Amino acid sequence: MKKLKFHLLGLLAVILGLNACYSDQKKLSEMEVYEGPLYESEDVRILFTDSTVVRVVITGAKQLQHQNGDIEFPDGIKIVFYDKNGQQTSELTAQSGYKENDSNLYRANGDVFVNNLQQKQTLRTEELFWDPEKEQIYTEKFVIVETEAEIIQAEGMTAPQDFSSYEFTNPRDATFTVKEEF
Repeated sequence: MKKLKFHLLGLLAVILGLNACYSDQKKLSEMEVYEGPLYESEDVRILFTDSTVVRVVITGAKQLQHQNGDIEFPDGIKIVFYDKNGQQTSELTAQSGYKENDSNLYRANGDVFVNNLQQKQTLRTEELFWDPEKEQIYTEKFVIVETEAEIIQAEGMTAPQDFSSYEFTNPRDATFTVKEEF
């Protein structure tokens, strides 16, 4: 009789064990697949160089690397551009940034500001793309360009990354001349 109780207890333990394994597998299959970032970095600084001369410096408070290779800067991005001699020419800042892995394009969003330090002209828009291969910035959004002499409004713009010149897609009739008062 003791052996029968022992075998029944053993059989009951096996049944409970199999049931536990089955319910764990069911729970795993019901779980959602994680699609968040692979890793997160803080106080990021990325350098682009050409023949040991720094050409571009990208900084961000936080960087997220996604599974598809895309990179996100959710807490702001700053991109500083340099000429062949290593002199700073312009800088771009925005509330957030995103780099698409497939196209190698950077997208700046939210209060985008570009400042050409040498020509003292600025650009404001809500979205701007930077193509590192073409060394070009562009947007299809509304832009305001301020120079020392005028303020220009337009829809869409293309410029070299140093913002030394620009071409508008659809300029508006409203161009304002800035008068200096002494």
